Amino acid sequence: MKAKKVMAMAMASAMILSLTACGGSSSDSSSKGDSSSSDAKATVSVVKPNQDAANTEKTDETLTIGLSSEPSSLYGAAGGKTENEEQIIGNAMLDSLVKFNYATNELEPSLATDWEWVDDTHLKFTLRDDVTMSDGTPLVADDVVYTCNKIWIEQNTTNDTGKYIKGATADDEHTVTIEFNTTAPDFLKMMSWTNFGIVSEDEVNAAGGLDAVQTNPVIGSGPYKFKEWKNGQSVTLERNDNYWDKDYAGYYKEIVFTFTSDAAAREMAVESGDADIAYDMPVSQAATYAENDSVNTTIYDFGQTTHLWYNMGDNAGATKDQKVREAIDKALDFDAIAQVGTAGFGEAALSYWDPSCDYYTANYTKEERAVDVDGAKELLDEAGYGDGVEITALGLQDNTPVLTVMQANLAEAGITLKIDTPDTAQFVEGAFGGDYDLICVGDTPAIRTPASVMPFLQKLNVDGPGMVIGGAKWTSDEFDSTITDLISESDTDKATELATKLDEMVKDETVCSNLYPEMKASVYAKDLKGFNTSERGFVDATGFYE
Repeated sequence: MKAKKVMAMAMASAMILSLTACGGSSSDSSSKGDSSSSDAKATVSVVKPNQDAANTEKTDETLTIGLSSEPSSLYGAAGGKTENEEQIIGNAMLDSLVKFNYATNELEPSLATDWEWVDDTHLKFTLRDDVTMSDGTPLVADDVVYTCNKIWIEQNTTNDTGKYIKGATADDEHTVTIEFNTTAPDFLKMMSWTNFGIVSEDEVNAAGGLDAVQTNPVIGSGPYKFKEWKNGQSVTLERNDNYWDKDYAGYYKEIVFTFTSDAAAREMAVESGDADIAYDMPVSQAATYAENDSVNTTIYDFGQTTHLWYNMGDNAGATKDQKVREAIDKALDFDAIAQVGTAGFGEAALSYWDPSCDYYTANYTKEERAVDVDGAKELLDEAGYGDGVEITALGLQDNTPVLTVMQANLAEAGITLKIDTPDTAQFVEGAFGGDYDLICVGDTPAIRTPASVMPFLQKLNVDGPGMVIGGAKWTSDEFDSTITDLISESDTDKATELATKLDEMVKDETVCSNLYPEMKASVYAKDLKGFNTSERGFVDATGFYE
């Protein structure tokens, strides 16, 4: 058994070029790790985000950030959608009522100076009285009411932005109350996300209305303003010199976002000086630049754990049998999978929950996670698959290396794994149609909202079914009620107890196999400081300086 594990680990090492590091969540500026296939060692230098002091200077310089793709909108909320790149750009233009400091893990005032829960579903905000919107008018409660009722709710009924909000009312010119349709204290943290940026009706109308403002977003009150969008080339923002927060100093006069799908080309642009930042690099590729003296590399986790989900729906095949699911779990080499999935910068998960959760506990021991091929074969025999079984794993292209390791693991137990990596649209269709046996999907449970806590096991809409992986909803009433209790619990100790209970239920039923923390990576200019993150690990473009 040991020899088989060594072979799998050697495969993992080869796939990540034998470059490893440990402690992907640590605050150290450098990490050291052992190569997983031998006693050879490699030292890598990785700059961690959210560590540099805030900038204090302004210049006439331009910052260029290379993104992997061009968004279809720069104000997606107006069209009822959100996209990663749009959120990154929008974060510089839009202020929300509160902001979350990812260096201190604390909520801080933004457009609201104070807030309080009136009851379980009503959240009252007191607004600043010195904020100027893009059209020169002051921020008032009616702007929040308009943004909430006309954009978040009416335009976003099927996504997180509007799904859980009933409406907003102005109590007076500088006080507004937002009502939610279910109980979740972490809705307050969710309100710090870019899709909850505040705009006014007048500035939206001046930009041409909700349709036009998606491509002409002269809106908001953020530290930067929209200047120009050259389709297929770039988006340019300019510093808002009338920004209300006088403690903020935007070092760069302009920020230019460019779009290049080729990650190597994005990195080369940084090395040549044509760009300052190559954002969203594949982790394994970014790791190869970690010892490059001409650039900085940052590799970090962001509260999202990747899970291997088993199809247990009505159309499920062998994975409907719990013994088959347990056999797969026993046959997997979680250390090797984590080595490949995180390029050696993260370890195998020991809980459903990510360690960044304030209710995290390690519910699995390393012994429980050890490879047990004989045990897997025994369970398969009991399930009637002693002669082997063929199953299909669905994943995106970037999951291929991880799925390949799984394929080798499962072959040792007599399980033939076919790998299906379609394009994104087909992947989504297959995922929610249950057209697979196994699927790799992550979630971000550090924020406890209905869309974030075990979303593939529960009803996401208050009045309708959610996005259950594998087809029809199968979870028990106890599972559902415990998820609801965890989301609504404000006491951290009690939330920890509920999270532990859910973790035990997942373990007992082998609902999924917990794999590894999902990682993000970027490469940026050596003299650049201020790499900070916003929600969901997105880069914050507003804090960079030299």
